[in-house]
Amino acid sequence: MNTRSMRIIASVAAIATLASLGACGSSNNSGGSAGGKTVIKIQTFNNFGYGKPSDTRPGADLWAQYEKLHPNVKVEETVASGSDDARSAFNTAISSGSNAYDIYAADIAWMPSILAMPDKFMDLKDSLKSNDWLSWKTKGATTADGKVIGAGNDIGPTAMCYRSDLFAKAGLPTDRAEVAKMLGGDSASWDTYFKVGKQYAEKTGLPWYDAMGGIWGTMKTQIEEAYVKKDGSIIATDQQIKSKYDELTATSAMSAHLNQWSDDWNADFKSDKGFATIMCPAWLINNIKGNSGASFKGWDVADVTPGGGSNQGGSWLVVPKTSKVSGEAAKLVAWLTAPKQQIATFKAASNYPSSPTAMKDPAVADKTEPFLNNAPTGKIFADRAEAVKAVPFTGAQYYDIDSKLGDALGRVDVTKEQSPEQSWKQFVADVKALS
Repeated sequence: MNTRSMRIIASVAAIATLASLGACGSSNNSGGSAGGKTVIKIQTFNNFGYGKPSDTRPGADLWAQYEKLHPNVKVEETVASGSDDARSAFNTAISSGSNAYDIYAADIAWMPSILAMPDKFMDLKDSLKSNDWLSWKTKGATTADGKVIGAGNDIGPTAMCYRSDLFAKAGLPTDRAEVAKMLGGDSASWDTYFKVGKQYAEKTGLPWYDAMGGIWGTMKTQIEEAYVKKDGSIIATDQQIKSKYDELTATSAMSAHLNQWSDDWNADFKSDKGFATIMCPAWLINNIKGNSGASFKGWDVADVTPGGGSNQGGSWLVVPKTSKVSGEAAKLVAWLTAPKQQIATFKAASNYPSSPTAMKDPAVADKTEPFLNNAPTGKIFADRAEAVKAVPFTGAQYYDIDSKLGDALGRVDVTKEQSPEQSWKQFVADVKALS
């Protein structure tokens, strides 16, 4: 999601208590009737591109459009500052059975816990019959018995962004097609990516990538059963993960050793000594632009992902059964996630659509990004989305375990307080404690 403060490796455990999220007075009650109109309350976070645009927040003004189409409806949106804050409010409301909102925007990290309690949410299947999504997107919000409890919003197909100015100084190709070819094109591997990175780092003395956590954010999405098997057994400490952990921690000399989303990380995007590459979900483009400055020249994006296709991020809209206006809320959800509205939010806020129909529309397919040397981002991210063949199985413990592995990488890469082997041993103990 564009401008989302989504940490690629982040703790997403539920917070037991909630400091009220600006929800005072009527805004803390689910929709109902006011002034003869049906009020639908929706909680989003960061910028879904739905509302009226402002100097700081792009938007498609979809609320005004919907209210014009439905004069009997008034939509009230509450925007949380980030996914973690929004999830705290969501967890509190769902666990207590309150009716704070009629629609919740749910981040990808929330879906395992949502799918574990399907009886608390509406089955939206009938409401969504006219919409279309990539099959793996729909699967991400479908229960074992076929209920569709989330309507797909955006996705995060991942390419590789790179500093063409730093590449040029190092004698590497700068043309995006040549960069993709250098890494292996459709057969790009992590082995090749790290080999090129080693050569770059040794020649320039500069970092190849930003953080191990960022690289792992892509690597883990390419493993069908990364931490938990479909039968519920935990395999996070098995050899499959250990070998990839060893491969990644062996590349310490290529890392900028930054904590993602920190001030130092933000500043490094435009530094003459900054990192040269970053794994780049579609939603990260605006973060790069914001951190570098719109006039900065140097960043580009290549149509390539080491290790194969990867989806990082994305969201759904869900309707809790506690909503007093669940029928009207479901209609709004279907409208917001229809191809036309997905196109509108992409144009307004660069949130890459999960609808194949929307992806093929010229407004998306022909999109270019001036900031990235006029890169054909519409085509590149469509290719990257097509390269995603499956998404990892994410059982209820997936994100808690992922947080612990993120901590393990941080101890090696960022704080440098432990050796790779010491940190792995602590990770194994942490996983055992979770179970």
